[in-house]
Amino acid sequence: MIKASGCNNYWSAILCLILLLSPLHLLSQSNDNNTSAKLVAGFKAGYGFLVPHHKEMEILNSHFLTWELSVSKATYGNTRWEYMYGYPQIGISLWHSSLGAKDNMGSGTALFPYIDFPIKRNREHNFSFRLGLGFGYIDKPFDRLQNYKNIAIGSHLNAAVNLMIQYTRRIHDQLLVCAHGSMMHFSNGSIKTPNFGINMPVAGLGVFYRLHRENPYIRKKLMPELYPFEFDGKKYFSVDFGAGTGNKNMQGEFGRSFMIYNVYGDAFKRVSFKSSFGFGFDLAYDASDYFRLQRLNGSEYKRTDVVRPGLHLTYKMLMSRTAFVISLGGYLSGKETNDGKIYERLSLRYYLDCGFYPHLTLKVHGARADFIALGIGYEIRFKYY
Repeated sequence: MIKASGCNNYWSAILCLILLLSPLHLLSQSNDNNTSAKLVAGFKAGYGFLVPHHKEMEILNSHFLTWELSVSKATYGNTRWEYMYGYPQIGISLWHSSLGAKDNMGSGTALFPYIDFPIKRNREHNFSFRLGLGFGYIDKPFDRLQNYKNIAIGSHLNAAVNLMIQYTRRIHDQLLVCAHGSMMHFSNGSIKTPNFGINMPVAGLGVFYRLHRENPYIRKKLMPELYPFEFDGKKYFSVDFGAGTGNKNMQGEFGRSFMIYNVYGDAFKRVSFKSSFGFGFDLAYDASDYFRLQRLNGSEYKRTDVVRPGLHLTYKMLMSRTAFVISLGGYLSGKETNDGKIYERLSLRYYLDCGFYPHLTLKVHGARADFIALGIGYEIRFKYY
């Protein structure tokens, strides 16, 4: 038991570190020494509720207040990806809420870097979409003796994902107000069960203050020179292949932990500075599937019976060295364990000069996270003219 718990804490620590640090390199890419001229401080307050997306979670349904502190940096085209994405804001936020059901849930806190992409913007107005990815802390996770009613989440440390649509209005050269609607999500990727996840829609208002006046000559900036891993307009396709492993703590259900292994290969065609499309294969082995089949069906199975090969379509969104990869596919074979035939795969990759990249991959069935795998991959490019 102690060994399993230690393994889970190890994987949780690595997960949170990668989620927090992977996007942060974008904050340090600017070559402009006048950093203070770009900084914006903000405060948001909101009102939200917990979505009982499983019937068993209705006991946790509640309404609550939220607050958020943020510091962001304006971009001015020092790197090509900033120009191509319309000069987004890059920042980091601290989010907190009581979560309403204090006896069962306690409070929730999240710390996450984010990128705020402008959709429609002029000097006075800005309509934008914000994506944040970091880690969260739940005060009272599931405990089979002390807190058995919280079936939503089984661990203190979790991944935190924030999606936000916001409208910002300038009321002074350095003062702005905003209205926003967002979705906050906590999940541990089944590192420790239960893991239904926590989904919280939130609406609210906020205020921002620029430490210095905004640069009025954004559109007069020249596009910068090309940097490694940026699209140079030449025709090529690339192949990413890699492997990862994870740990699924199922102490509450089976009294033990299980290892997961995943191998994949993706072929991409670069279509723009931002996007690549392609297809690939996925091969996964989950030791908990083998244990469940033997235990529930009372029959003998081979471990190869639960190996699940699949084919998928995939999309890659690129920002300099960082890539977000989204895949949708179906299994070709393997014993089914109530997961269905369709899967989604979300991956965060950071490309190094040598072609290798570390990655964090989340496997999802429907709306339920199945496992998180940490691993390494390698990219090969094939140019043609």
